[in-house]
Amino acid sequence: MNTPNGSRYPAFLRHTHWITFVLVLLAYIAINARKFLERGSAERLFVVESHFLLGMPVLLITVPRILVRLRHTAPPIIPEPGAASRLAAWTAHLALFVFLVVQPVLGIASRLLSGRGIGLPLTEWAIPSFGAAQPELAKSLEHLHEFIGEAFYYVIGIHILAALWHWLVRRDNTLQRML
Repeated sequence: MNTPNGSRYPAFLRHTHWITFVLVLLAYIAINARKFLERGSAERLFVVESHFLLGMPVLLITVPRILVRLRHTAPPIIPEPGAASRLAAWTAHLALFVFLVVQPVLGIASRLLSGRGIGLPLTEWAIPSFGAAQPELAKSLEHLHEFIGEAFYYVIGIHILAALWHWLVRRDNTLQRML
């Protein structure tokens, strides 16, 4: 799956990386857009339902992405970074992958446990809740989902800054491996 010289990630990992980036970006835009819309309005409902709908494929893409990533060694970074940089990169990537699994699970669980189900934008359809509503647990999961979402602005920002640092300052092939 790697290119002949092994300088890039397999196409599946490159494509799912950028698809995930777009989905997460749109999910953040949607949930932040709700702050500017009137409570109870059709527009606000649309952006909130869009947020839910964008989060589900993130989870569906991330699980196979992790499995494929575990099967393939990363292409080497040239010139090779030091041990501290490798540890920082490993830690940041672990945090990002945990986020990409945990956030959608928390969002889905909080919505289903609330008893409201997950509405599908521009339709009357919804993924129904199952079992009895547990509003207190749903609210706790929702707060955790929101806290992690806020914290990950920083992790995502650090990830982007690190990619730019590798490209513009260190001038290695880190970013090119994902293009």
